[in-house]
Amino acid sequence: MILLIPSIDLSNGHCARCIVGEPGTENMYSLISDHPFELARLWRRENAKTLHITDLDSMEGRDNTANYNTILEIVKSVDIPIQLLSNFHSVGECRFWLEHGIYRVIVNELIYTDPEGIRALVNEFTPSKVVVGIRAKNGQVVFPTLSKQVSDTEYALFAKELGFKRLVYTDISWEGSLVGPDFEMLRRIAKESGLRVTEAGGIAGPQQLWKVQELHRDGVDSAIVGRALYENRFPCQQIWRQVEAELEPEIVEREM
Repeated sequence: MILLIPSIDLSNGHCARCIVGEPGTENMYSLISDHPFELARLWRRENAKTLHITDLDSMEGRDNTANYNTILEIVKSVDIPIQLLSNFHSVGECRFWLEHGIYRVIVNELIYTDPEGIRALVNEFTPSKVVVGIRAKNGQVVFPTLSKQVSDTEYALFAKELGFKRLVYTDISWEGSLVGPDFEMLRRIAKESGLRVTEAGGIAGPQQLWKVQELHRDGVDSAIVGRALYENRFPCQQIWRQVEAELEPEIVEREM
């Protein structure tokens, strides 16, 4: 069974997305977005087995200092593994998070700027805790800051040489949208690289998640989902929203 991983995108210490709830609960979900550890608890109550955090400020080249304490708060608030995607500038930064409660870090261009340091990090913490991320456009990797032309397959194979066992894959054409991922592209990168693949972005609902499930035999075993969850596009989510509406006074009082 494919693992669904809820995504929390952070900017300036707050959630970049807000859950669409029952009429009259807008204030509650706005407060939850302002306190991301509450959102983490919400996803955990809804049976999330792991969480994904994207440090948007880091990935987009902005000061991400405000996100540090927020991430640490999230780590302390739930009892499940958390993976962190950031534009890590050093192996030391990766080590900091792994030593402060983050279960898994997702690195990108650092595999080119410090390959031997990354190889040592993978060996020290195991490939389960250090994975590589690919953000592609037409089969070419798009780096946050590095000016380098490399195909997604070449990038994945280089990561494999460094000891990586898993990659997180997204494409500009589908991330942050509900158009659905390119399933053949996912199958191709899984087969050509021989790595386990986590699909990221583009999932619109259960039908597309089942299509990802069909790629399990090829090595695609999990999916990071953001917008579709925030818009309640999965079965049972409406029930959760109704329950949360009943708890609104308690939640709002706790956060005021």
